[in-house]
Parts: sequence; structure tokens; C-alpha cells
Amino acid sequence: MRRMLADANLRVRGVFAMLAFRPGWRGHFDITPLGVGRSFNGVILALPAFYLMVAGGNAMVAQNPVLYAPDAATGFGDAAFAWLRIWGLFPLTAFLTVAILGIRERLGGWLAVHNWAVFVLLHLQALVWVLYLAGLANAAAVQGLLGLYGLIRYYVHWRVAHGALGLPPLVATAAAAIPLVIEAILLALLA
Repeated sequence: MRRMLADANLRVRGVFAMLAFRPGWRGHFDITPLGVGRSFNGVILALPAFYLMVAGGNAMVAQNPVLYAPDAATGFGDAAFAWLRIWGLFPLTAFLTVAILGIRERLGGWLAVHNWAVFVLLHLQALVWVLYLAGLANAAAVQGLLGLYGLIRYYVHWRVAHGALGLPPLVATAAAAIPLVIEAILLALLA
């Protein structure tokens, strides 16, 4: 566990260095097959943050019956599906994206950087829900913060595609959008 946490610390510093366009940010990531595999340690390490997100969302549903139907709360099955979607859908859509772009050799780097960026994003979103659970933000503030989070999320996905795939900014925009659009379509079909 200590090694996992040390690895996460290094990779998270890399995510922030990448987002700030600092030179040398790539040195924080291991894009070998073993490093890509270890990037999925975020699945385990981010579980407490995900729990806070679910608990915060369920508390908001329970405390604001005028805004939400009682069945809007997230049950175990819904949470498990969301967790699987967060960590499992991207590798499939990323494989499709790099195949379309003809850059399959860059898939490992994209996966490794993406996984650690998602780890950071999950903790950022958990922070919003902690503010709600602590009584420091009401439902309207949380909705505003989650709207801001959505913009940050798109920037992070663009920057990961831009940096990890080494694509020009506009092409990186399209590459980052493909997995997000596929996710949106999947969620719309399941709704």
C-alpha cells in the first residue's frame, strides 16, 4: 500500500505539472505496460473519494425533496455501474480513438496519464460533496460548483489528449471529445 501511495503522489504531481504546461511533466509517468497497469491502482485508491461523492449526492437528494424524487438516490448497483463506467469505458473508447487516428502506439501513454488525471478529478469532485456534507455549501452552491467542475473536466481531458498523444490542439480536442461523446450516448441510452 505504501508503494501505491508513493506512486500516486508522483503521478498526481505529474498531472498538475501537465495541466500547468510545465516542461518535464512526462517524467512523472511510467508509460511502460507495467506502468499502465499500475495506473489502474487509482481504482482502489479513489474509492474513498467516490464514496464521498455518492454519500453527498444521496444526502442532497434526501435533504431536498422538492428538487429530487426519492428514487434519485444512488444505490449500490448504480454506484457499481458508475465506477465500472468511470474506469472501464475509457480504455475501450481510447483504443477506438487511437485506431481512427492511426496512433495506436500512443495508447499506453494516454491510458496512464488519463487514469491519474481521473484520480485527481474524482478527488476534486469529492471536495465539492464534502463541502455539502459539512454544511459549508447548499444545493445551489453545489450545482454551481459541479458546473464549474464540468468545465474543468473538459479542460483536463483535452490537456491529457493534447499532452499524452502529442496532438495539435484542435485534433486533441476531437480526440478528447470522442470518449466523452460515447459516454454521453451510453448514458442517454441507459436513461
